[in-house]
Amino acid sequence: MRRIIHISDLHFGTEEPDIVEGLLADIAEHPAHLLTVSGDLTQRARRGQFAAARAFLDRIALPKLIVPGNHDIPLYNFVARFGWPLAGYRQHITEDLLPRFQDQEIAIAGVNTARPNRWKDGRISGEQIESLRQYFAAQPAAASKVLVAHHPFIPPERDARATMVEGAAQALRVLEACGCHLILAGHLHLAYVGDVRPHHVEIKRSILVVQAGTATSHRRRDEPNAYNILTLDGPRLSIDVRAWNGRRFVSTGVSEYQYNESGWSSAGVS
Repeated sequence: MRRIIHISDLHFGTEEPDIVEGLLADIAEHPAHLLTVSGDLTQRARRGQFAAARAFLDRIALPKLIVPGNHDIPLYNFVARFGWPLAGYRQHITEDLLPRFQDQEIAIAGVNTARPNRWKDGRISGEQIESLRQYFAAQPAAASKVLVAHHPFIPPERDARATMVEGAAQALRVLEACGCHLILAGHLHLAYVGDVRPHHVEIKRSILVVQAGTATSHRRRDEPNAYNILTLDGPRLSIDVRAWNGRRFVSTGVSEYQYNESGWSSAGVS
């Protein structure tokens, strides 16, 4: 059994201090094996914002797998945006733009989908897809294989026309072939879960996408601040969406899934 904390869209620079402290307290109450952060650690990629994000991360005593988001690239400083777009991220957060984590039960890969020539939308390149293919193909068949990205691969039900990451179709064909089970992402500040197959009809193998809302920012999209706790136990998956109620983070319900020869199927909500 492995437990993964999945947070996204911290947007330091627009964070609410009470929510930051509440998030840290709630994470500390739920022992886990790994913290994943699916991008947008800052609001405007400024030094002080990265320093605040770093201080926050240092207070979480877990192994970490982190990817940048489009907000982690400078917006208004065009020289920095196109000359050294992730300099602040690499200085304060991590130099590793190909993060990996594996043990006997899980194999997780992160990918950077943020691009300086795209205002907010993302892209996954052929080179990145090949790197993911090599990594996942080398993992044991019994391992749960998970991709972490910032930009989403499927839209939310409330906005079926939301822009997805460019290159999603090509990436999903490769992820299907090498046995990826889950994709964790953010960007839209909306928490939702869905199978890729209804949105990418060429994909026949089930891959579940788990989206996280914004963890600490006041830039909410008519949803409370929230994050996910995923528990992987062989073919079973539970997703606990924990949301801020004004005083603390509480569970809004635990969704259960089962993986079998036909793919992921819902096993109910508790």
